[in-house]
Amino acid sequence: MSSAAKTKGSHSEKEILSHAHRGLQLLTEQRPRLMGKIQAFMAEAMEPGVLDKKEKERMALGMALVRQCHYCIALHVRACKAAGVTVEEVMEVCGLAIMMGGGPVLTMMAEVERAMNEFYLDENGDPV
Repeated sequence: MSSAAKTKGSHSEKEILSHAHRGLQLLTEQRPRLMGKIQAFMAEAMEPGVLDKKEKERMALGMALVRQCHYCIALHVRACKAAGVTVEEVMEVCGLAIMMGGGPVLTMMAEVERAMNEFYLDENGDPV
């Protein structure tokens, strides 16, 4: 990403993720055993195996894009950053997702940009 100013929007990606986590918390409070099993399954699926964490996060981002889930896009862009995925790798994933999902996925690039501005850049727009 260039060092351009952050994208403005009605919600930051951190706010979007906070909203998603509040929804998950509701299910955790109401159905703790069920949510525990869901979380255990998700954690196991993301554990490194033949595919490492970085590969799995790139795949998860691509699937989030094709499914057009803005919560998942924000979550997996943040997780990609934590796993060491580069901006160039994210853009390549986006290209593949657009190939598979067409124009509707192309519109999700706005979500990717907001998330990358939030998680790949600091407050001054410099890469972190």
